[in-house]
Amino acid sequence: MRRTSLMSLVVGVGLLAIGLLFAAEGQAAQHQQRASLQREAALDSAAFSAYLDRARGLVLLLAQNPTFTGSGPIDMGKADEALGYLQSLYPNAVSEACLIDDSGRELARVVKGIPAPVVELSTNETANPFFSPTWDSAVGGVYQAPPYLSPDTHEWVVSNSTWLRRADGSRLIVHFELTLASFQPYIGVASAGSHAALVDSETGQVLLSTERARVSGEAPLQTPSWSRHLVVRGHAADVRIGGHRPVLDTVDRSAGGAADWYVLGWSTARASLLPTWAGAAAALLGLLLVAQSLVSFRRQQLTLRAAARLDHLTGLANRKAVEEALEAAIAGAASDPSDVTAVLILDLDGFKQVNDSLGHDRGDLVLREIGRRLRGNVFECDTAARLGGDEFAVVLRRLKSADDVEAVARRLREALVRPIDIDGAPHFVGVSIGAAVYPQHGTVGLDLLRGADAAMYVAKRAREGVRMYEPGTEAGAKSLNEAARLLMAIEREQISLVFQPAYSSETGAVVSVEALARWRPEGQPDVPPSTFVPLAEDTGLIRPLTALTIRQALSAAAEWWAQGSRVPVSVNLSSRILSDRGLLHEVLTALAAHDLPPAALALEVTETAVISDRVAAIAFLTEAREAGIRIELDDFGAGYASFERLRSLPLDGVKIDRSIVQEQGAGKLLTATVELAHELGLYVVAEGIEDAETARAISAAGCDRAQGYLFARPVPAAALLELLRLPAAGLASR
Repeated sequence: MRRTSLMSLVVGVGLLAIGLLFAAEGQAAQHQQRASLQREAALDSAAFSAYLDRARGLVLLLAQNPTFTGSGPIDMGKADEALGYLQSLYPNAVSEACLIDDSGRELARVVKGIPAPVVELSTNETANPFFSPTWDSAVGGVYQAPPYLSPDTHEWVVSNSTWLRRADGSRLIVHFELTLASFQPYIGVASAGSHAALVDSETGQVLLSTERARVSGEAPLQTPSWSRHLVVRGHAADVRIGGHRPVLDTVDRSAGGAADWYVLGWSTARASLLPTWAGAAAALLGLLLVAQSLVSFRRQQLTLRAAARLDHLTGLANRKAVEEALEAAIAGAASDPSDVTAVLILDLDGFKQVNDSLGHDRGDLVLREIGRRLRGNVFECDTAARLGGDEFAVVLRRLKSADDVEAVARRLREALVRPIDIDGAPHFVGVSIGAAVYPQHGTVGLDLLRGADAAMYVAKRAREGVRMYEPGTEAGAKSLNEAARLLMAIEREQISLVFQPAYSSETGAVVSVEALARWRPEGQPDVPPSTFVPLAEDTGLIRPLTALTIRQALSAAAEWWAQGSRVPVSVNLSSRILSDRGLLHEVLTALAAHDLPPAALALEVTETAVISDRVAAIAFLTEAREAGIRIELDDFGAGYASFERLRSLPLDGVKIDRSIVQEQGAGKLLTATVELAHELGLYVVAEGIEDAETARAISAAGCDRAQGYLFARPVPAAALLELLRLPAAGLASR
């Protein structure tokens, strides 16, 4: 009896545990089901938004037809042909297209691709719901009226209309109607038992549903009780459809758009495979739980795989996804030469100003809007992606010829540079685009991306907007090859440093050391800094090159500081990275990693760099100087900076340009330059000292420090340690 009771307890505990496991599994399955419904609703809403955006772009393109924009009488035959062309672009989707003058008289109409006779044209369209709002819209604006029953086709439609001014000053409306039935393919479900509906948020009318298409005939759209409740409450928390709680996603609405809609999704299927009472079948349940775990793991794998290829800020693909899409496009183009493939690299101009002046939250708003416009202006076979920061990419497929690439790039740029509304005010953000085409500019994805990126930088520097990569010139091909070699050298830390000391004019002691980068490829001639530094700036490699230089310089400095020579090391900064907000954090992290104080490092910037982007330079240099890092202005006296402008810069010292130091008979200019620097409270370093006469001249002019081949040439770190151990001596003795 006791044994039976114990066994019953064990079985009871076991059944209870299994029951709890099933309850937890059921709850998790419900969450997973809702997450799947939410993803489906988001995909549906994005599809509706993109479909409406394409319609907006189409009516704007139609309005540019020379038949409409010219002067004099309109050729009705050509007008009917232009309107009828819509039917070939959107088969079975365009219900009606028409041309209306500003008095409301219908000049031309095409219904289902068939031009209407002149006698059937309306003489007064002013009562139509799109007429007045279209005239009220801005130039280049598109008005999309909410769904209405067309009096001509007796179908529920969404109108798209814009107005244009002809060459003779008269105005016309270009208008076409998309059938609501054409939206039906964009609402769908991924699993059995799932349902979805498109609901007007103002009226509660159910526009579309997966249960049946309520879009044809003269009967009004239905407004069930649950949709009326949704309009009143504005959320789906308390709504029930057939006893099931739905999920909700809002369709993005553009200015003048009709898409003030919700997408609702719900499921009538059970979330879990088995009900909770099935815990009695313990033996069979174990096997089912293993199967359920494998299925769940597979689903998580698919979800993570999708998330790993998604940019969560904009909803576009990410760099990994665009690389995969580009390789797939190249493979397709290789098998079908008529399928032209290209890649575009897009970089925003002026985005930093938005971040700095309005904040990063507004910057994110700009990035999301750019992503929405990209998504709405590329075809379904193309891939739009955000590579990171304010850089985007588009993989173009199925183009007819390479000449189409630049046309597509310019069309995209026109769509992206339209003003972006931020807090009620329009803001302009420019776009620079570089393009590369397969196979003319590369046969693998990496080459095409590099070519497009290089072309983008050329377009940005030349302010051209769009630039095709030009591999036909020897310089272009060599630049791309050299950039690839430089990237490998940086990644493998094959860039080395030499160090040139600067001496005190008074004591002769070494007071600072300048780090200079050298590129000596194995088995090849050395590449001078005058070649690889501009190359790094032009190809975007200056950031990793600078980071490597700072790390190596601090590593060497840590060695001589540990031996008692507390002499700071200076590193040159390019003007291209003065606006990099993450650079200072990386510098301070490197100092801490080498157990060095900020005073162990000096950063050199040129006068030209400071003046060309003064706001960014002052912000960066001020923050660095406040952290304890010394700031020096290089090439002082070679530019055109005024005394007032220089006085506002956060500097510790200046390095007089060698052109002033070495110029014969420039004693007065040298003295005046030194006095100006001292007036600013800065110490002065004279560089380029190569003979004793020049050394005496700079000493007489009052320079605080001297640097040049007369005292020491740039040497490796090991040789520098020997120089630091030498006793100090006056400059005259050298």
